[in-house]
Amino acid sequence: MNLAVGVIGRSAPWEDLLTQEGVPFGYVSLDALDREWSVLVVTSPMNETQKSLVESYLYRGGAVLGYAAYCSGVRRMTCRSEPIEYLLADGSEPFPDTHLLDLGVEGEIPREANCLRTQHREFAAFAGPLGNGFAVLLPFDPAAAIADDRAANKNFYATRDRLPSERVSLVGKGEVQRLVHRALAFLHHARNLPYAHLWYFPDTHRTLFAFRIDSDKGSREEVDALYHLAVRYDVPMTWFLDVKAHEEWLQHFAYLAGQEFGVHCYEHRVFETYEENLKNILRARQKLDRVGVASHGFAGPFGMWNPALARAIDQVGFEYSSEFSYAYDALPLHTYGGQGDAFSTLQVPIHPICSGSLRQVGYSETQMADYFHRVMDEKRLRNESWFFYHHPTHRAWDVVEAIFVYVRDHTIECTTLASYARWWKKRIHLRPTISIERDLLRCEGVPSDCSVALRIILPDRRHAIVPYSQPLALSGLSWEAPPPYAPPPSDVHRIREFDPRKLVGDLFTTLTRKFSERK
Repeated sequence: MNLAVGVIGRSAPWEDLLTQEGVPFGYVSLDALDREWSVLVVTSPMNETQKSLVESYLYRGGAVLGYAAYCSGVRRMTCRSEPIEYLLADGSEPFPDTHLLDLGVEGEIPREANCLRTQHREFAAFAGPLGNGFAVLLPFDPAAAIADDRAANKNFYATRDRLPSERVSLVGKGEVQRLVHRALAFLHHARNLPYAHLWYFPDTHRTLFAFRIDSDKGSREEVDALYHLAVRYDVPMTWFLDVKAHEEWLQHFAYLAGQEFGVHCYEHRVFETYEENLKNILRARQKLDRVGVASHGFAGPFGMWNPALARAIDQVGFEYSSEFSYAYDALPLHTYGGQGDAFSTLQVPIHPICSGSLRQVGYSETQMADYFHRVMDEKRLRNESWFFYHHPTHRAWDVVEAIFVYVRDHTIECTTLASYARWWKKRIHLRPTISIERDLLRCEGVPSDCSVALRIILPDRRHAIVPYSQPLALSGLSWEAPPPYAPPPSDVHRIREFDPRKLVGDLFTTLTRKFSERK
């Protein structure tokens, strides 16, 4: 049996989702199922021939994943239109740990919906038997969600009354990715098959830590204080340099050994035109080149992103960029513009809340450290990276040290964003094939020296992350007990409730940024 996803209809964003997940996939013939697929993904409205194919496949016990609207009519399934602000887990399978997933779309909710809840606490998705097979029917199009380029001011969960906020991607792309993972695992297990995919981190590391620094107007003394902390705890930080602010002593960065550097800007702003963005980026990069500071990545000021900026980033040829107004708390991905433009530079998301965000809502440094510790614990359970950021001007040295100590005490491998981006590019260029016959699982197309492991999850949720070998006898693997779920906090919905203090805070932030651009 091939453990592979058959895709009905061409879709670049769906390709990206399946490549991020690291699951084998291919396109289904329009007139017949040319091979046995463990799951079918429907990416666009189907014609009658395709519907007949899916019906026949379900009759033989197959499994289908897709947007409910595209599957309408299959097994007499119908939908109703409804605005969906967000989706949230209700504790039931197969999505018990889906956190609040912002969408902001007109959705199509299947009549048989039995899981995930809308902002009105109504069921929104279907997961379960369909005909003789199984299906997960979502009330939104994952491809459209992953390519959505809208941004919004959003609160982030904290245990205190006041919530930190930032302008980030409106759609929770990381949550979309995790939803697709859960759906694929559920459908394989429903067919009594193991689910196997390429692991998200090098070798068998359970997560990685990276600390990004946006140097925004930091003084030499502040930069040095931060660097000394990095040296003390052996953390190779990734610095995005506000070049104009450091122009008089820019060469100083060349002496900060063991660090990665990238371009933040020359003028600390993101422009609306390609030409202005390109000029701003090139000016910064040229000045860094003159003082011997190599710049591999880019991060937009204030985390802002737009298609004109993405086009300029592509033109310069950076290895990656990182803007949380496009994606945050997610696996690396490629960006898309609102007009369907696809860009080639890899996006490496981070967690968008920093000590400055927390200070703005009155947190003490002890409370800041507690916030980051809680987020790191949650991310470890959810198989997410520990990628955070900081500004030298925010100081908060005790908070930075508390983060570094937590990383050291949990023996988490430290990396730079460039190093992870390079590894990820090797991973996404792999085209594995995975099959199972009785107790033997075979994975081909993964070189043994590429540090990409395979994760296998059994129907009883026991799992193993194993280095590549050929073949794998499942009975001989060391299986780990099912990992605990990390469900959303019971009061997580309050991050989307109206809060007049947030309006004031958003206005203050907007005015501050506009004033900064004029200086």
